Amino acid sequence: MSDVPAQSVDFSRLHTFGLGGVARGLDFIRSPADLARYRKAYLDGQSLWLLGEGSNTVFLNPLSSRHLWVMAMKGRQFLGTWAGQHHLRVMAGENWHALVEWTVAMNWPGLENLALIPGSVGASPVQNIGAYGVELKDRVSAVHVYDLQNGEHGTLTLDECQFEYRDSVFKQQAAGRYVITAVDFALPVKWQPVLGYGDVTSQVQAFGEVSPLNVLKAICAVRTAKLPDPAVLGNAGSFFKNPVVCAAELNRLLSGHPNIVHYPAPNGQFKLAAGWMIEQAGLKGSREGGVGVYEKQALILVNHGHGSGSDLQALIKRIQETIQSRFGIHLEAEPNLIVD
Repeated sequence: MSDVPAQSVDFSRLHTFGLGGVARGLDFIRSPADLARYRKAYLDGQSLWLLGEGSNTVFLNPLSSRHLWVMAMKGRQFLGTWAGQHHLRVMAGENWHALVEWTVAMNWPGLENLALIPGSVGASPVQNIGAYGVELKDRVSAVHVYDLQNGEHGTLTLDECQFEYRDSVFKQQAAGRYVITAVDFALPVKWQPVLGYGDVTSQVQAFGEVSPLNVLKAICAVRTAKLPDPAVLGNAGSFFKNPVVCAAELNRLLSGHPNIVHYPAPNGQFKLAAGWMIEQAGLKGSREGGVGVYEKQALILVNHGHGSGSDLQALIKRIQETIQSRFGIHLEAEPNLIVD
């Protein structure tokens, strides 16, 4: 595409990485009528992209052919307490961290380990967000969707969402088919803290008793110390997935890299620390044009304020090739990378 669209919108403000460029247009989904309009555009074959708060999408082309839509359906509802759980329904356009703060304030804990993860509630099931020992799948009971193929509203059970590590049915078989409209949460009445990460545990102890509020405060303190604020330094959070390998592959890696950081994962597998590998490869703090690897956390790529999509693509390629050469491991990008 060689020309700027006649009705264009600056998308740098619509994704937290902040690369500049223009798209063909912008609309918001605030109501069922807006969902119907979005479906019509979908059925008409228009080039679309649905955003929440843009924390997991990076636009690489300064002239995008997409018409952007932003999920903006709001509302939080307490459904009641049964079977030992507090049940909530939260609309997709709500801010994720604001939800976490609200649940702790209302004495419905269980999400505090996921504090300060940027983005919207509706985006959280797509990626099965997770941090510090908790994943979204541990706290979700159902996801409400609007089916673009038949125009019907439906509900997917926890099993139907097919949650895996940073993955779900919404990224696989059902990619592009559903618009997530709300998420149902089931939070344990008998709260048990999920600790085990040294920096989080010590931070909780510094605040005093082990309580949901102090865990929330500890998570915020740890994340703030390690991760850049997207409003100050453009980023998309953790940029690469932590690779998951079998025991045989881990043993191969340990033979050459005895100190490689790894953690147990489901089904007898092991999760590797991508940030550790990037740092060991000497890439922490390195730059490619206007983008770079964050100097405090190698898993974060940042926009220093004048980065371009081509800069970022070159940096991604350099990191992937270096890690493949040194460890024999392919690093997969976590955000959606939009090239058209």
